[in-house]
Order: sequence, then structure tokens, then C-alpha cells
Amino acid sequence: MAALLKKRAVAEFSQVVQEEPKPIKKLKLVQGPQAKEVHLNLQGVANSQQALQQLLTFEERLTEGDQVLVNVTQELIEHFQQEKEALVRRKIAQLLGSVGMVPHFSAENLVEDVKMLLKSERSHKVKAELIHSLCVLGKAVPERAELQASIITLAKQHLKDPDHRVRCSCLELIGAIGSPEQEIADDSQDPFIPLQTLLAGFCGDQDSRVRASSFNAMLQFHQRGLPLRLSIYQQACQSLTDDFQNVRLSAMKLIWVLSHLYPDSLVPVADSEDELRLVDDGFAKICNMVNDISVQVRTEAAILLGSLHQVSPKFLEQTLDKKLMSNMRRKKSAHERAREHFASGEWATGQKWADDAPKEELDPDNVNLMNIGACGAFVHGTEDEFLEVRNAALDSLCELASQSASFANLSQDSIIDMFNDEIESVRLNAINSLRKLNRYITLREDQLEIILGVLQDFSTTTRDSLRDMLGEMKLATRECLSKCIYSLLDNLRRYPQDKLSIWKCMKNLGSHHPHLALPLVPELLCLHPYFDTPEPDMDDAAYISVLMLVFNSAIECPTVMTMFQDHTWRHYHYLQDSLPDLVPKLKKNLCAQKGSEVDKPSHTDVRSFLKNLLSGLDSLPNMDLTTAQPLLESMVRDLQQISELNESCSPSAEFVCVFLKSQLLLTKLMSQQGVQCSSSIADNQVLSLIDQILGLTKRLQHLYLGVSSTEYSLIQQTSLKACTLQILTKMKADPTRCSKAKETYLEQLQALKKFLDSNELSPDPCFVYLFSVLNDLENGKISDILKHLQHAVKNIAPCGIALQNTCIRKVMAIMHEPTGSSDNPVRFTAGLTVTIPVHATIENVQNPGSIRLKIHYPDQKSYLIIPQKNHFTKLSPLHHKLVSQVIISHSLWSDQSNVEISIVMETKDGESVSCQELCPPVRVPVAPKAAKH
Repeated sequence: MAALLKKRAVAEFSQVVQEEPKPIKKLKLVQGPQAKEVHLNLQGVANSQQALQQLLTFEERLTEGDQVLVNVTQELIEHFQQEKEALVRRKIAQLLGSVGMVPHFSAENLVEDVKMLLKSERSHKVKAELIHSLCVLGKAVPERAELQASIITLAKQHLKDPDHRVRCSCLELIGAIGSPEQEIADDSQDPFIPLQTLLAGFCGDQDSRVRASSFNAMLQFHQRGLPLRLSIYQQACQSLTDDFQNVRLSAMKLIWVLSHLYPDSLVPVADSEDELRLVDDGFAKICNMVNDISVQVRTEAAILLGSLHQVSPKFLEQTLDKKLMSNMRRKKSAHERAREHFASGEWATGQKWADDAPKEELDPDNVNLMNIGACGAFVHGTEDEFLEVRNAALDSLCELASQSASFANLSQDSIIDMFNDEIESVRLNAINSLRKLNRYITLREDQLEIILGVLQDFSTTTRDSLRDMLGEMKLATRECLSKCIYSLLDNLRRYPQDKLSIWKCMKNLGSHHPHLALPLVPELLCLHPYFDTPEPDMDDAAYISVLMLVFNSAIECPTVMTMFQDHTWRHYHYLQDSLPDLVPKLKKNLCAQKGSEVDKPSHTDVRSFLKNLLSGLDSLPNMDLTTAQPLLESMVRDLQQISELNESCSPSAEFVCVFLKSQLLLTKLMSQQGVQCSSSIADNQVLSLIDQILGLTKRLQHLYLGVSSTEYSLIQQTSLKACTLQILTKMKADPTRCSKAKETYLEQLQALKKFLDSNELSPDPCFVYLFSVLNDLENGKISDILKHLQHAVKNIAPCGIALQNTCIRKVMAIMHEPTGSSDNPVRFTAGLTVTIPVHATIENVQNPGSIRLKIHYPDQKSYLIIPQKNHFTKLSPLHHKLVSQVIISHSLWSDQSNVEISIVMETKDGESVSCQELCPPVRVPVAPKAAKH
């Protein structure tokens, strides 16, 4: 028995399994285009003007791409040595640096040649350009430390040049390739000093441009990630009083950098023994620059203040306070004066004039009223005469206030004062700044008087922003909420087109202040303890606004619902169905609410039902056409009901519904008599079905986001199936006129093959055959092409779809204005124009530039209008608001008629351009009248 088992085991392990050889994967090498060679011929030029023209032409060619340089540098250097015109030599010096930046070019060999040219050069302009070229070449070889050190040594030698251009170029070179701690010497007599100390020595240069370049070189160190020494701080502070604005700008930026690098280092205070943190002292110094004479310096100072988050609270609070001097005397508080009198034991007797005057006098020559440090910096910035400074001050004030709740409470008055600014952009900036601080502050009644006045602003954007801000703010008292409500109702009376924004604001006010709204409900709903009040009109937008606030406040405060009358509940049900985004779900009792939660289907259940519904389409390609058609019809009906009942799953259900509609039309098309055989299919009804399929597939390609590559391939194959039937119809009708249609069809076929190969997707049996005979379709005769297409048509069958993403989004537009509910016609003189405002919300659109306004006149003529870019307001990455207008004009009509206005999206498929409607057309009654004579 053991021998038998051993024999069986040996037999099992001694079997030889021969694997089939794997196919060898072929690699395709693609050779890129060869770079063009650039030649430069300076030997044949007659004068300097021709040489300059040759150099300019060479520079244009050099910027086109990677170029192979053939003895160009040697020719440039030779001509440089022979050229007498400084302008041409300067251009050559510039080109030597540009040549060093060309890929695959060795810049090391060129450095020595430029050094030799620099030694013999006499023109300061050319010297400066040569040093700049050395800077470019030095940055091109960051790994060659020795070469860069030699370039820096050469630059240090030319720092003694009397021309400011040369010194500025040398400082720029040191900042670009040097380091602060790098030590270098000119000759044996000079000691080795760090480069930052060398640069600091030029901060007091006689030329302002050199002083600014020295600070900019140190700023370059910081931008390259190299640490700066603290020793330069005092010198930068002294340069804040320089006569030239570029020096003050650079010094101020350097102080800002040091304040971030060494925030807790202590620096001495002038004329005092005290010490301050560097970030506090630097903050005060930059605050003082808000009073600078230069607009550019004031703007930059206001910008830099916002990023200094580590400043002490007492310095922040001083920026909102003004401390001035009166009659050149230091003003003291009453407590300080009383304490001094008590300590001295002297009191005014009244017998001598001014014997109680302050004892301390100030010398007028030693007083600088402008040097006030951090005191009132943001007050001065927000009151500046230039809007750039005011906007920068608002941004920094908001940034610092968002880091501190106490400073946010102090700054709210300053921000609210900017609501009255004369410039719209500043007012809008102030509104958005206050909105960002909503978690810290509470609006008082006196502040609301200023804020609510902006509701009368002519700008729609400003009004909308203010209402969005009011909806997110906290109000202090019931009177504040009452003021907001009546101001918004007055705003609705002035600007009826803002009703959606006002309703949204009312909704937010009610949900955020339910307990403040509770005592206002009887007044808002016109309730009386003894008398029945008449039922309000539901066409009144003001009454709907009040209901928005009341219904949303009832969520957190159920006591509000006890005051509802019967007509209020009827109005609630109507609004909840018509405006579900603005009206919450309310229940009269808790039992009904619990029952509704049990009975209400969840979004997950609807999505699972949708997936189960689509799982029945797996066998659709193998079904008989007579069986597939009723199945598709029933599924289309079910999906239409799902899209109407469930809002969250509506785009996904609608996407599948449109796809199955195209399969249903394809099934009807294949069921036509004679489609399966090789007879002609040139019938108008068949061509109409093909156009419907192509229209549905274009909608699927352009109006839905979140579609997977598998689903997109099914859409493309459905579209190309219809195109196959279309070109077959045209070729049978007139083969001689189908050359262009054939080329377009072959391009689409090749594009589909490339897409399927790149995504590793399997094609439909119809296209498996067409891909195999693609060469015959490109080069074959018309008869052969017809034969191949007729054979491919026999394999066309409807296909199902497995929806991978049940959260598909649809590109759509909601037209708010015009509403289409008015019966009053728009009257204008025939031949002239009239303007109709258009307000809409566009959702899930990636490119707002493709949005068009379509006008369709009763005479069946249509026109497309391209809205301007500033008509769009970006609410989120895929959510935009459109506030535009259309201008209509027509000749005299016998009776009024409707003009249809809609929003469409322009799409391009190859060379063809089509428009996809994003919303149903809105009808506007129009009645042109005859001109009066």
C-alpha cells in the first residue's frame, strides 16, 4: 500500500506542463522632429545697422524652441571685438546670456569668454550687460560652485565702478548666485567678509538705484531659501526715510522678511531703554509707511500688514486708534493730571493766569506728527484717497481680524464705514470682508443703518453680496431683525428682479434667528386676537418673503407653528412643492413627522433600485428586436418617473433614460423593412430617426458630467452606428457626392478606435468588423465600401449600460428673469429696439464662454447672443450666475406675439457646431407699434 502511494505521488509530481509562449510585445519607436539649425552670418554686414538687424533676427529664431547652435558663440565674440558701436556690443552681450539658456548648451565654456570681453570693455552700459549675462550663465550651472565663486569675485571687483548700472548689475549677480554667509575677498589686502555684509555696505550708496539693488539682492537670498542675518534690520529701518520710493519699498519688504524670520528677537527702542519684539517693532515701522507720500509704498505697506499674524494685541489695537497732539503739547488724561497735582502738593490758587497749565513743554523742531507708528494705520489706510490703498488696507484688516476675535470686534466699525465708499469695488470688498468675520461679530442697530443703506445701491452685484452677508451675520436684538425685514421688503419694491436673492436672505435670517423672529410673527402674518384677517395674495412677492422667514424660523422654534392659520398651511404646502430649496419640511405633530421619516424612501434606496433596473439590460444585445423594443419602452417610462420623483437621482436617471431612448430609436430603425438585407434604406423616416439618435448622443456627450470612459464609449459607438446608417443611405442615393462625408466618417471611426485602445475597452461586433477592414474603407472603391458597410450594419444591435456613477450631474440653467408669467406685452416702436433683462443661474458648466442667449422670433428666425464675460458671476467652480440683457427689434406686427428666449450651450464636434438647450424657452409677449408721425 505504501509503495502504491509513493508511486502515485511520484507520478503526480513528475508531470510536465508545457505553457504556451506569450506573444512578444512590440515597441514602436517614434522619432521626434529634428531641431532646426540656427546660423548667424555677421561677416557680410556692411555697417552696424545691418549687424543689429541680423542680431534681432537671430534672437527671434532663438526663442522658437530647442535650436542647434553652429559656431554661433564664436562668431558673436569675434564680432564683439571688432564692433565699434556700443549699442551693437550691448546686444551681443545680451545674446551671449540668452544662448547660455538654450537646452543642451554648455554654459561653462562661455563664462571665460565673457570674462575676457569684460576686461577690455570701456562702455558702462555694455559692462552692465556683460555682468548680467554672467549672472544668467552662473544660474545655468548651479552645480559648479568654483565657477560661481569666480564670477562673484569678478562682480566684487566691479563694485567700485563709478557708473550705477554696473554696480546694480553686480549686486543683482551676487543676490542671484551667492549666499549670505559666503566669504570672498578681492585681493590679499582685503579681509574675507560675508556677502551680506558686503551688500549692507552699499545700502548707503550715493545713488538710490544702487541702494535699492542692495536690498533687492538680500531679498533674493530669502527667495532662494537662504537665511539672512539679523544685523541688517537697523539699516533697513533707517532706509525707510530715504528720499526715493524704490529704496523705501525694498527696505520695507526686507523688514517684513526679518519680522517673519526673527519674530521674538528683541530690538532696542529709539531714545529709550526699553526693548520690543522684532515683529512688533517691524509692524509699527510698516504701519508708519501707510502715511508715505508715494501711493505705491502706501499700497505695499497695507498689503504687508495683513500677513504679520504674530503681532502683539496691543499693537493691533493701536492700528484702529488716532492719537494726535494739540498745540505742540502732550495731552494727558484727567486722572494723570490729578495724580501729578496730588503728588506735587500744589494746587491752582486762581490768583495767577495759567498757573495750572501743563509744566512740560515740547520743542516744535523735535516733533514729527507723521511718525506715529502703529497708531491709526488702518484708519489712515481706509481713508486714503486712492482706492488701491483702501482695498489693500481692507484686505489686511480682514486677514488680521480673522485671527483674533477681540480685534474683529474692534475692526467691525471701520469695515462698516467702508460701505459708504464712492467706489463700487471698495464697497464690495468691505461687504465680503465683513462676511468673512461673521463667526466673531454681532451687528448692532446703529451699524445696521449704514449697512441697510447699501440695499439701494444701483449695482446688482453689490446688492446680492450684501444680502448674502446679512443671511450669515448674527443680529443683536429683535429691532435689528425687524429693520432687516422691512428694508428687504422695501428693496423688493425697488428692485423686483432681486426677489430670489431676497427670499434666500429671508430664509437664512429665519433659520439663524428663530427666537428673535418669534415675537415678530403676529405682526408679519397680520394676526389679530379677535378678528379674522383676510387671506393674503399668493402672487405677492413680499408676502412670500415673509413666509420664507417664518417657515424657516419654525424649524428651531416650533412655537411659531401654533400661530399658523389654515390658509398659512395651504400656502406652506404650495411653496414647499414649488420652492423646495427655500422652504423646509414642517409637520404639525411629531407623530406625523416620525411616520413620514419611515415612509419616505431614501436616496440610497432609489440608487439601488436604479442599479437593479439596469441589471436587466445585460442580455439586451442578444434579444430579438421584437422583444427588445417593448422592454426598452417600459424602462424609459420607469426612468422618467424616477427622474420626476427624486431630485437627487434625477440627473443619473435622466442620463440613462436618454441613452435608452437612443437604443429604442436604433431598435425601431433596425426593425424597418429591409434594413437587415442589402436593399436601399434611403427613406425620409429612416433619416429622421437617425437625426434623432445623433441629437440624443450629442446631449449625452455634452450635458452630463461624471460619465465614465466605459459609458462614454457606448455613447460614441451608438453615435457612430447612426452615422454608419446615415452614410450608407447617402452613398446609395448619390455615391458621387459623398467624398467629404466619407472622410468625416473615417476620421470618426479612427478616433473611436484610438479611444477604445487607449482605455483598453472592447468594441461592439459592428466595429470589430469595421476596424478589421479600415484600410479597405480608406482606399477601396465605392462598391467595396458599400459592401463592407452593409455587412457591418447586419451586426448593429441595441446595447445596455451599467451605470458606474449614480451621482451624475447635468448642465442646466434656471431662468429667473423673464419669468414668462406676464400677460402685458413689451411695446416698442417698430424698427427700434427694446431691452429685456435676463437673470439666470447656470449649474455644472465648466466653460461659461460657451453659453449663449437664443432669441426665437415668431417668423421662425433665431439669433444667438454671446454674453460678455463680466455678465457672469462665479458662485462656485461649476456654478455661475448670469445677469445680462437681450436687445430685440422687429418690424410692425398686426397683433402681439411671443418671442422665445432661452439659454443654450454651444458645442463643437470636429468642424460642426451645434447648440444644446439648457432650459425650456421663456415666452415674452411683444407688440411692436407703428411710429407716430
